[in-house]
Amino acid sequence: MADLSNAKSVIDQYSAAVMSIVEALAPSVVRVERNDDERHGHGGRGRHWHMGRGRVGHGSGVVIDAEKGYIVTSYHVVSGTQDVRVHLSDGRAVDGKRIGKDPENDLALIKIEMSGLQAATFGDSGALRTGASVIAMGNPDGDGIIATSGIISAVNRELRGPSGQLMGGLIQTSALFNPGMSGGPLVNSAGQIVGLNTASVTEAQGINLAVSSATIQRVIPELAQYGVVRRPRLGIAGERQRLYEGLAEHHKLNQTHGVYIHQVIENSPAARAGIAAGDILVMAKDEAIDGIDALNRVLGSSKFGDELKVKVLRKLELVEIAVKLTDDEAA
Repeated sequence: MADLSNAKSVIDQYSAAVMSIVEALAPSVVRVERNDDERHGHGGRGRHWHMGRGRVGHGSGVVIDAEKGYIVTSYHVVSGTQDVRVHLSDGRAVDGKRIGKDPENDLALIKIEMSGLQAATFGDSGALRTGASVIAMGNPDGDGIIATSGIISAVNRELRGPSGQLMGGLIQTSALFNPGMSGGPLVNSAGQIVGLNTASVTEAQGINLAVSSATIQRVIPELAQYGVVRRPRLGIAGERQRLYEGLAEHHKLNQTHGVYIHQVIENSPAARAGIAAGDILVMAKDEAIDGIDALNRVLGSSKFGDELKVKVLRKLELVEIAVKLTDDEAA
């Protein structure tokens, strides 16, 4: 018989490491449930955001600031309500409020008033590499932690989010998201949050995706201060449209589509800059704009006060326009 002592030693060491991480993080991982009469899930098939494959009205969350009582969870877990109830792994429970929401990244911020909380720390999701070991955690029942282990399968994945916009920078993992784990943390070998469990793509044999810690850390200050993420907007309504091939070649545009502008909101940055209905937006920040998702990516990397240089096709002419991105309500 082969000598398995070395294999056993290695596996035991790995098991001990996983158990120590789970035990250390357990006090920070909570159950989050809607505290209203409208508990419902998100049904449908294919790509969807679930509260744990069949469980409805609740998911998980993780304490990120013990002093302020801040808990981050998935937006789809608490969508449609501000009143929540939070259960800690030690059996304590308390009512809380959703104080911030970001449907575009499927994130929500909850605040509770409770002493003795233990916050988890964030790790650098930008340092993740395919093959790195991770652990997905959740607290679906409020009285115990569940955990699965796996590896980073891919980084910088994209998926259409609950708001209808494209979520970028997602982490794909082989660690399974079991029922009730939505909103729970994905942690690295140091026991740090590198992601937040957000979605399982069931049509693709259970691909599991997490919002990166980089996105969470960027979004949370906005949610805490404003309740939403203030994003620069042009103030237009439009749709993807195919470009006339000859016109694109004439203007040396290396793309087949642009964004046809149906409407320009009054007093918006686009209106003040002179963008008009009927224009076709084809460039922004020297990047080709071949659809709404491309435009949103450019705007997402911009900030208030920036001057955004765009190019539009206006009839047969290619016109360059400088747009000042402001944070007024009309924008």
